Amino acid sequence: MGDLVRLQLGERRGFRRGTSATALYQEGCAREAADPAGAARWYERALAGRPDLADAHNNLGRVIHESDGQGALAVAEAHYRLAICSSPEVALYWFNLGVVVEDQGRTSEAIAAYEHALALDGGLADAHFNLARLLELVGRRGEDELALRRAMRHLVNYRKLSRAG
Repeated sequence: MGDLVRLQLGERRGFRRGTSATALYQEGCAREAADPAGAARWYERALAGRPDLADAHNNLGRVIHESDGQGALAVAEAHYRLAICSSPEVALYWFNLGVVVEDQGRTSEAIAAYEHALALDGGLADAHFNLARLLELVGRRGEDELALRRAMRHLVNYRKLSRAG
């Protein structure tokens, strides 16, 4: 009886391994410049296999962020926050969060995100620039001399880093 079952089912061929989440993520990276929508699908596939893959969340958030629509900003923000949950020590994730909340008009949250990014990596020139711009806006609106001084310090840091890079 056992031979009969074996003949009907065929010979055992062993295990087949699926594509790793890291390989799916790398495929998304390779396709992003030419086909952002296709890259997003690769990032989504990577996250289906490994929901804690912070770089995939960050890149998917960025692709979505660059697409049109106000609803896209909220989805991008969610992915940036998930990246931060997985790897809170990565300054770039905090910077991207700052950009997306700033795009939604939430200035104080953006300032906090940029400051956190700079606390992790003081060499992020774009974070210095964005923070200087927002602090200047807040300082001029509220006639806040301290915010204006802070804005100038970040602008000086931005210029130093830009020249060095």
